[in-house]
Amino acid sequence: MKKDFDAVAFMRKRRAEIDDEDAGLTWEERSVKTRALLEDDPLCLRLRERHVRAGDRGQARATR
Repeated sequence: MKKDFDAVAFMRKRRAEIDDEDAGLTWEERSVKTRALLEDDPLCLRLRERHVRAGDRGQARATR
């Protein structure tokens, strides 16, 4: 069966692209850039609002 999409290869390629983009940045500058990119990301916004009860060890469920 031929794969139409190879997620591992995609992520390796994307990581290399990001490393090239960030080559001249300090750790602080990378952190600021990352925070700015994620600030309005719909998935990150949803995850930021999730609350998980402590002590659920492997059975964590989102609560609201």
